[in-house]
Amino acid sequence: MSTPDPAIPLLSEPIGGSLITGFLGSGKTTLLNRLLRHPGMSDTAVIVNEFGEIGLDHLLIETALDSAVLLKSGCLCCTLRGDLVDTLMSLVDRRRRGEAPAFRRVLVETTGLADPAPILHALMVDPGVTRHYRMDRVITTVDAVNALGQLAEHYESAKQAALADRLVLTKSDIASPADIKAVTEALRALNPEAPIMRAVNGAIEPEALLGPSSESRAFHAPEIEPHDHAHEHDKTHRHGITSVCLVHDEPLPWPRFARWLESVASLRGSDLLRVKGLVHVRGRFRPVVVQVVQHVLHPPRELQDWPDADRRSRIVLLTRDIAQAALEKSFRAAVTG
Repeated sequence: MSTPDPAIPLLSEPIGGSLITGFLGSGKTTLLNRLLRHPGMSDTAVIVNEFGEIGLDHLLIETALDSAVLLKSGCLCCTLRGDLVDTLMSLVDRRRRGEAPAFRRVLVETTGLADPAPILHALMVDPGVTRHYRMDRVITTVDAVNALGQLAEHYESAKQAALADRLVLTKSDIASPADIKAVTEALRALNPEAPIMRAVNGAIEPEALLGPSSESRAFHAPEIEPHDHAHEHDKTHRHGITSVCLVHDEPLPWPRFARWLESVASLRGSDLLRVKGLVHVRGRFRPVVVQVVQHVLHPPRELQDWPDADRRSRIVLLTRDIAQAALEKSFRAAVTG
């Protein structure tokens, strides 16, 4: 893990980072190309795996900047051939020296078989990156025609969907209503939280997909009836991927809760795909957002306010082959013992 480079001063506002992932043929390239055509995207830097995988001819390259190019749309585009952290830090350094446009967001596009977790690690916890970038969201494209088979047969596809903050359903114009309904249900089983959007030939409003959003407003736990202490909501899909939501009525003792979260990440990190929680901490009036990706815990962050009148703690865990009953039992013992 790299350390912050003191030679690069902090930016006044962190650069928003979004990860665009999705299985082979799910429409990542089409979506990205349409986004880059939009005039509101001119302050964007894009990191792709290979230029050959993305049709940039219609955008026309204006200027080469070593391993990066400036597109006529104003977007800065570069290839990812080495370490993501080095690429991100190089972009910041070029911006500081005036060698690159003053972009305010970065999109990182993955290959169709990529595991998003290592990239999330870099964007969320590397100290060099987090000084300058803020991880906003994971966007996953899903092919409405072929997704049912892909989600069932390929763990990579299911994991990409499970980790998403926003799901983009593509090819819905040629999919049957029955297929769209079945795919939507499959996605909801994998990921009960992320909103599902539709894009036809990649067309989607950038503001709807990438616009600013408060973490408190973006957190949508499944509707769950109140319980005296904790209530669990369990949905299982193929590959052993399960979504569990824990809800606790009373404010949580932070040291006990934090130790429980750390122990789960330490013992079962490889099967703990992602955790997102909005936590009412004992002695605090504002909610605290917690995020975990496998073994890595993102530093907790206190928000300015609650998204609604509900003050219960809500923690959504996306896991693989971890018994829901064991999670609920250990959680209850940790926070009430």
